[in-house]
Amino acid sequence: MTILLVIINTLLTLIMIPYIAKMLKRGNFIAKNYREESIPIGLGITIVPIILINYLFFAVSQRDMLDKPLIFLTAIITMAFIGIIDDCSSNQVAKGFKGHIYCLLHGELTTGLFKAFIGGMIALFVSILVSTSIIELFLNFFLITLFTNLINLFDLRPGRAIKAYISIALLFIVLGLNSFYKLILYSILGYCLGYLPQDLKAKSMMGDAGSNPLGISLGIISVFNFSLSVKFILVFILLLFHILSEKYSFTKIIRNNAILNYIDQLGRH
Repeated sequence: MTILLVIINTLLTLIMIPYIAKMLKRGNFIAKNYREESIPIGLGITIVPIILINYLFFAVSQRDMLDKPLIFLTAIITMAFIGIIDDCSSNQVAKGFKGHIYCLLHGELTTGLFKAFIGGMIALFVSILVSTSIIELFLNFFLITLFTNLINLFDLRPGRAIKAYISIALLFIVLGLNSFYKLILYSILGYCLGYLPQDLKAKSMMGDAGSNPLGISLGIISVFNFSLSVKFILVFILLLFHILSEKYSFTKIIRNNAILNYIDQLGRH
């Protein structure tokens, strides 16, 4: 079943990408990539129809667990559309969390901060639903918010964000997931494999419309699936990543490490 889900979602993504890319071009959803080429932005929104198709399947096959699919569906679709608003915003002057707070203190709400607020509300909502203690509530909240932003931190070069997602997803599979969470994860892995060739060739930008839904899916899977001890470790690692991202360039770190640079460049040329 899992392999079949990957294959079907890969094919669905490959079929849908050209049509959605043309739609974005017609709507002038265009931006310059790191090579200063004009390409469609926010093509990561492709994840929305893919997820909806999968959740039609879940609605039939997982009728006794409909609350969990609906939580994922709400979170992913919300973050996709909030993400594309941020992608297409003409105001991208604020960089990093400090930059967004600086703008807010000077009377300007950035789309990035608005997106963070919506993501935080989703994280709080899910955490309240599933947590059995204050400690678990805080852990769940940080897992969802930090994972939501993590994939975005890697979305600076073609294919990097999807490679990061696939790596973390494989780690989750090794840690152990029950059958329901495997269905969700393999569905999204199929989307990633279908989108990856497009991303590697820098023909479009996935943008926050894709990276944020990917990130929040990891956060919610970890909240529903892992023990408190695993959650503590994940939150610590995620906090460390975010602190380092405020001080150092991940691109430079990757470029200066032979193994990481090889993985980063793989498939681009």
